[in-house]
Amino acid sequence: MTTQSVTAQKDPVCGMQVDSNQASVSSEHSGTTYHFCSEGCKAKFDKTPHDFIGKEHSKGSGCCCGSK
Repeated sequence: MTTQSVTAQKDPVCGMQVDSNQASVSSEHSGTTYHFCSEGCKAKFDKTPHDFIGKEHSKGSGCCCGSK
């Protein structure tokens, strides 16, 4: 039996918790990997990453994923 630790990270666009071990959508920026809940959040981040890095975003703040 193999145990894999769950690493929760916040989607920098919408603030949703994402399991980085299972996230299918991610981007790298300045040597850091960011994980996303959806392709829409990734696209927003990729377009203007500096709008999201280091800023707090509340869940459902106009994100592609709605108010999850």
